[in-house]
Amino acid sequence: MKLARRTVPAVVLAAAALAAALTGCSSESTDAAASTECVDATLPNATAEEIVDVLRPQPAGQEDETYRQLVAQFDQNRSAEIERVKSSSVFTATPEGGDAAFATAVCGQARWDAATTPDGVDVPSVRGQRAAIASAGQTFCYTFEQLRPSAESTGAWSDWPGYVEMMTRGDDSADAKQLYTAALENVCPQFA
Repeated sequence: MKLARRTVPAVVLAAAALAAALTGCSSESTDAAASTECVDATLPNATAEEIVDVLRPQPAGQEDETYRQLVAQFDQNRSAEIERVKSSSVFTATPEGGDAAFATAVCGQARWDAATTPDGVDVPSVRGQRAAIASAGQTFCYTFEQLRPSAESTGAWSDWPGYVEMMTRGDDSADAKQLYTAALENVCPQFA
């Protein structure tokens, strides 16, 4: 069985990678794909639970053993991940309304549109999924915080512009840079 994937730009917590997909989706998705309105732009900051739950696997078709194993693994680690997010300095320092401001700034980008995977699975837009876009902003900031000590020690970069340059290699489009600018301004201004 193939799992549905919702593409949400997010960074991998490894120095060399920028992930293009955040796998999984919440069962609380709504269909806002017909417009460029994002549910995250209309709500308070996402909770730690919402940020973690956006990664919950969802089936595409029948729920087979692979799907059940992925869900079991997610459920087994969910509490620890929620505690990790809650204790993150990025999460605790996000200004009130920061997630909504981030979502408002980037909601119109095509990256959030519905798509079809190479194997023919239709993937709905994530604009109507709670915390899908907000979690991207949180992830950009969290990754900066995690990578900065080693980047500084190796002389790779030491500030947000250096981080953005590294993370947008291969996609230095205005949209990609806007994601990072919006994250810095709205989710983690402490790194400015």
